This record gives sequence, structure tokens and C-alpha cells, in this order.
Amino acid sequence: MQSDQVSLIDKMFEYNLWANKELITLCGTLSDEQLAVDVEGVYGRIQPTLVHIVRAEGGYLKRLTGKDLWPSETDWQNLPFEALLERAQQSGSGLLTAAAAVDPEVRHEGEIMPFYNWTVVLQALYHGIEHRTQVKRILTHLGIDHPELAGWDYLVSLQQS
Repeated sequence: MQSDQVSLIDKMFEYNLWANKELITLCGTLSDEQLAVDVEGVYGRIQPTLVHIVRAEGGYLKRLTGKDLWPSETDWQNLPFEALLERAQQSGSGLLTAAAAVDPEVRHEGEIMPFYNWTVVLQALYHGIEHRTQVKRILTHLGIDHPELAGWDYLVSLQQS
């Protein structure tokens, strides 16, 4: 593949980063009361779920690169949305780079079961979609219009920018 071409994996992780940023940006405008709402059948409240998405991306990056993205003493529970958005940019950009370059067949040993790199990359995409959908469910419960985050919507956003 020529260096000026964008791979399919690049587009998937560009989408992942875009979707995270869209949702975090919207949720950063919510009131404390809205952020405190619990809805049955989802991971948790909005802010902890968004933190979970971003922290997990850092974990996937560590599996792929062997490097921690953030200091272990980060106070995730009290992280302002602006800082969460910055970390989403870091983890999303890191996944974009790592996923495009990683050998899919390398195993990560030391686990209860070995993980191939392709499973880590796939899980990173699936995990984000699953939890973003849960946050959208909470927003719907609150009567708040949420961003449309389907692949088609990402394409439209690219055409508008």
C-alpha cells in the first residue's frame, strides 16, 4: 500500500475517535443532575462510562505497544470533560497508529489465555461502540438529542468539513 493511501483500519479508528469526541463534547454540556442519572441495563452513569471507554483504550494500547499512556495516579473519577476529551484524543490517535502498524498474529502471553493482536484491535472498536450506545440510551431517557454516530454519519461529517 502506498503511504498516501488510507487503509480500512485507519478509517475505522478515525471513526472511533470521531464518535468518542462527539459524545464527550455533548456530554460535557450536561448538568450535574443529568450526569447523575442511572438507567437500568447500561454500564453506569454517563461520565463513568465515558471514562471507562477512554481508560480501556489506554489498556488496549498497552497490550499493543507495551507502554502506558497515562500516569497511574490519574484521578479519573474527578476528571473534567475537557481533560477527558484530551485523553480521548490521545488514546484514539494512539489506537489509530498502533492498529495500523501492529502484526495481527503476535500473541500476548502472560494472560489466562493468549490474545492475538487482531482480537485486541477488534475489541477496541467493539467496546467503544457498545458503551457509546449505552450513553446514547441514557441521553434518550433524559430526552436529550444525541449525536448520530453510525458510520454513515461519520461519512456525512467528513463531507461537511
